[in-house]
Amino acid sequence: MKTLRMLMVPVAFSGGLSSQALADDGSVTFAELDSLLASAGQHGFAAFEEIAVEDGGRIEMEGWRDDGWQLDVEMLQSDGSLTREAQQVGDIPQWSLAGGDVEQALNVARQSGLQRFESLDVDESGHLEIEGYDNQHREIDLRLDGSDFSVIGVDND
Repeated sequence: MKTLRMLMVPVAFSGGLSSQALADDGSVTFAELDSLLASAGQHGFAAFEEIAVEDGGRIEMEGWRDDGWQLDVEMLQSDGSLTREAQQVGDIPQWSLAGGDVEQALNVARQSGLQRFESLDVDESGHLEIEGYDNQHREIDLRLDGSDFSVIGVDND
């Protein structure tokens, strides 16, 4: 399983994300998301269940560390400061997404027309749902098969 480490400190955001990083629709560009994921590491996420842009310029990430501890972190997008952090003992489920899998799923979303990211969720069957917006600001809801990241459904609103 590939590991994506997350470093959530204000310094990591000084050059990459600004107060304008959040669009009116509550989403971020992939460059902003890539910056967040590339700079992360402090909490040691090894597998993910959810990554979501929340109201009020916050980002929530849920997943697990290598040692099985379940993580739920919320931070301000503008400066990376933590607004909530919770940890509990758990086991990494088979259906969770490793860091490399997150990158692969996001690449499929980009190729499918997603221009701005809003959320990524994995369910217990291994299916992924990625939501965001296309270049015309229309909502896109993609469903992917977690085994090969093929698109199994698209909803445009």
